[in-house]
Amino acid sequence: MKPSIGLLLLPLALIIPPLAAEEACSEPPLAVTDVRLFDGESVTPRATVVMRCTTIWRVVDGDRTAELPAGTVTIDGQGKTLLPGLIDTHTHTWSVPMLERPLDFGVTTVMDMGSTNREFAGSMRAERADGPARDRADLFSAVLWVTAPGSHGTQWAEVPTLVEPEDAASFVQARVDEGADYIKIIYDNFKMFDREIPTLRKETMEAVVDAAHAQGKMAVVHSRDVEAWADVVNAGVDGIVHLPVDEVPDAALIGRIKEKGIWVGANLSMNRPEGKTVVHDPVMGPMLTAAEKENLQKFRALHREGGDRVALDTVRALHSAGVMILPGSDTPNGGTTFGATMHVDIALLVANGFTPEEALRAATAEAAAAFGLEDRGRIKEGLQADLLLVEGMPDQDIKDTRNIVAVFKAGKVHRNDVPADGSQTESSAATPSQTE
Repeated sequence: MKPSIGLLLLPLALIIPPLAAEEACSEPPLAVTDVRLFDGESVTPRATVVMRCTTIWRVVDGDRTAELPAGTVTIDGQGKTLLPGLIDTHTHTWSVPMLERPLDFGVTTVMDMGSTNREFAGSMRAERADGPARDRADLFSAVLWVTAPGSHGTQWAEVPTLVEPEDAASFVQARVDEGADYIKIIYDNFKMFDREIPTLRKETMEAVVDAAHAQGKMAVVHSRDVEAWADVVNAGVDGIVHLPVDEVPDAALIGRIKEKGIWVGANLSMNRPEGKTVVHDPVMGPMLTAAEKENLQKFRALHREGGDRVALDTVRALHSAGVMILPGSDTPNGGTTFGATMHVDIALLVANGFTPEEALRAATAEAAAAFGLEDRGRIKEGLQADLLLVEGMPDQDIKDTRNIVAVFKAGKVHRNDVPADGSQTESSAATPSQTE
């Protein structure tokens, strides 16, 4: 469980102007004071961040303290670091509990790469139009993947499939009508398996990419071999999820990826059986349910022998070339769990060539930029107040992201009242104190 949030009245010096009439709301402002700040891009040694309703209202940096408006709830940030809420760039999400659980671990936005519950994504998008969620992570979704008959994604349910290029526009339109924020395409030679699995024809994949762009949507492609990567790069995709397991892309292909500004979702937690590290983690392990612990140990290798090393070498090569690489959990596959796996994925980036600050940037500002989310991923005045407060300095020791003190979702303090055994308990958060 999260440690208690210490709330106190601080000595104040720098005056923050009173709230303008148009900024007024029924909730008191909420401030994290005297805190180390990672704003999504860089570190400020000392800052005060003030939230008002759902947004970040003021960011005061430097060695100054802030005189806050009357009634402000204050949280002492000394010894702690405040960073943007984490963005999980690869999940399969089809229920509200799947959005509530990530919040316990500081994941405030999740990108759904498709599920068979096509109505759910549309309902979440409709709710988003009325304002940000405050008791669960926000969802952005592909709704359903574009795949061929008998290909990946058809094993779970009877779903629409695509064959001919001339049908691509109507297929994409149907996903947009269902609420898709981007289009997910399965185009893969499936070299991790010893049997043939069909996939889209090259010309059909290209037609889907064109149809997505015609609708103003990003085209994101599932591909796990270099031949498929070369095809989708030439087709002009926006992002590739997963890594090749057959061979490391050569310098020419990596150069084209960099030149075209294509981002890559590494999903490193799905590369090796990392779930056991979560089960035995001294901070996250006690927060897990029995069912989560069981799923974390169900990892199945989806590559031939040596494919895991190829994937890791690919990450290093892409990173060295300056290609944007994003973390993502691919939950709820075996070996993963919602929320906690993101902390493992970020740590794996650091283990494979990233600095801790680069990994944090990938999980916040860069993830938001890749998906065109201009209202989050950074700590900046006017953006949505999705924030994570942790003990320590995660920009120096990446495992400090796990030392969660508080999560703020659209300016509201998240209360994790459910322990690992699933029973209800009193909240560990202290009673708020306010300025007078």
